[in-house]
Parts: sequence; structure tokens; C-alpha cells
Amino acid sequence: MLGLGQAGMKRATLGFVVAALVVAVGLTRTAESGEAGLVEVKLGLNSISKTERETLWRRVDEYATVDALLDFCGKKLNLQRRTWVAVAPCVEVSSLRKVAAVFRAKKSTYVKAWEEAFADPEKKKTLCDAQKPKLAEYTRILDAHISEAATMCSACLFC
Repeated sequence: MLGLGQAGMKRATLGFVVAALVVAVGLTRTAESGEAGLVEVKLGLNSISKTERETLWRRVDEYATVDALLDFCGKKLNLQRRTWVAVAPCVEVSSLRKVAAVFRAKKSTYVKAWEEAFADPEKKKTLCDAQKPKLAEYTRILDAHISEAATMCSACLFC
């Protein structure tokens, strides 16, 4: 993940946020209290193609990798919670839950791997110091994409 460079990281970061948005194009149900013909639409996993789901899960894995490294180095972004809040207005809850569960499991695995590989405090410090510029860039990218997703969902006319 760290070898992706800035462009790759931007695509990966956008992926996690967009993943929650793309998570389900088109599940519809009539709004109970709306005008006749008014349809509430939220995105859900079962309405995207197999290729889109594969892309989603790859991006969830990439985000979990980056968030695990940030967490390991003491930078807690609360990525899952912030993303959930940002996209909940336009993404089906069951899809959000599934994506969040996979993200948590992967992140946990990566944090454990970092802890095992860099158990020595001096090795951990060396790694985190070496990654500091990239961590700052990753944080900026993640923050911007979460903000963009929140703006997109709050402006959604069909959600």
C-alpha cells in the first residue's frame, strides 16, 4: 500500500469513501410520508456488479491497511465512524454494516501484523518516523474524501 504513490493513494482513499456511495445503486422504496410518486433511494451492495464489488472490497482492504498503519503510529482518524456518518444519508444501512465489518476485520489483522513485525519500540519509532510524511498525506486525502462524500450525500435529491 505504501508503494502506491500519491496518485495510487488518492484512488485508494477515494475508493473507500466512494465504496460506501457506490455500495448500492438503486434500491428503492416508496417514502411512507411523501407525495405520491416520491421515491426514496439509497445505495446498496446487491445492486452493483460483480466487478464493482471486487473493486469495493479491494479498496476496503487498501483503506484498512492505511488506517492500521496510522493507528499503529498513534494517529487515530476514526475513519469508519466518520465515513459512516458522512454516507449514511445515501447508503443502505445493511450495506454499510457489511462494509464496516469487513473493514474492521481487515484493519484488526493489519494492526496485529504491524505489532508483531515492529514489536521492538525502537523499530516502531523508526518505521513511524520514516512514514511520517506519507501519514500526513494519507490523513489529508482521507479527510478530504470523507468531507466530499458528506457533501455529496447531503446534496442528494433522491436519498
